[in-house]
Amino acid sequence: MEIYTLDTETQGKISVEELASLIFKILKRNLPATKGIVSYSPSSLSSIKAFELLRGPGGREEKIHPGFEKKFAQAVQILRDKGLIMQDHTQSHSAEFVELTDKGEKTEPEQIFPLVGSSDELISKIESTAGPLDRVAKIYLKEAMDTFKSDFLISSAFCLGAMSERCVLQLAKEIEADLSNPEVSRDYSRCGSVKHYANFIADNLNRLRSKYPGNDALFRDLDTKINTLANYYRLTRNEAGHPDFVPNIDRPELELALKTVPKYLETILRVMKLLVT
Repeated sequence: MEIYTLDTETQGKISVEELASLIFKILKRNLPATKGIVSYSPSSLSSIKAFELLRGPGGREEKIHPGFEKKFAQAVQILRDKGLIMQDHTQSHSAEFVELTDKGEKTEPEQIFPLVGSSDELISKIESTAGPLDRVAKIYLKEAMDTFKSDFLISSAFCLGAMSERCVLQLAKEIEADLSNPEVSRDYSRCGSVKHYANFIADNLNRLRSKYPGNDALFRDLDTKINTLANYYRLTRNEAGHPDFVPNIDRPELELALKTVPKYLETILRVMKLLVT
């Protein structure tokens, strides 16, 4: 039986959507409780969190990342809102005991956040929500989606990382131009890799908050996206793009990564729109 433990770093990086899919996968494995395959209460959300997600090798308890509790609560709420879980009818005294709904019984974890039908539909959805997407990023995103659907996973992983890199470079350029500060321009000129440009963005968020008050939530969201999704996309691209060996691309993991793209791009596009207005 596979055990799903999240170390502290992964707790910080995992998205709410990915966590919801993981919790649902555990519930699908555990329930009904008569399976008796785990030593903890199989329908208890707090037990899943304490005795599986946060329990490391040899029973060692992982240190909890500051934002993980909130993510866990949001992930559970997603499962409730989607009609996949409900309160366990045998445990009416507590909402933290759950069971699968009929819909939950029929749904697989990878179906919770389905990919948009086509790359063109996905791009159209993003642009209708947050504004036009850079042409280069758009081409790479389309390639990432289309190659994934054809099971060319290495190509898809590479294009996904390239799309993200293009967005990070564009955003860093816009921030440097917007702030018009000699120190900022000096730091920008010293950037040499996408990691440096991502750090440049993170390092200037306080300046942006001061210049654009009332947008704390947007900049906080950007900070999270840059430190989690952008970093993940970069590492995925590096693994696919350096052919020292043939990378083992995990299809469900890559699919989850593609599903996070709309929110990632919407955040970046909203910040860029704020800078040019």
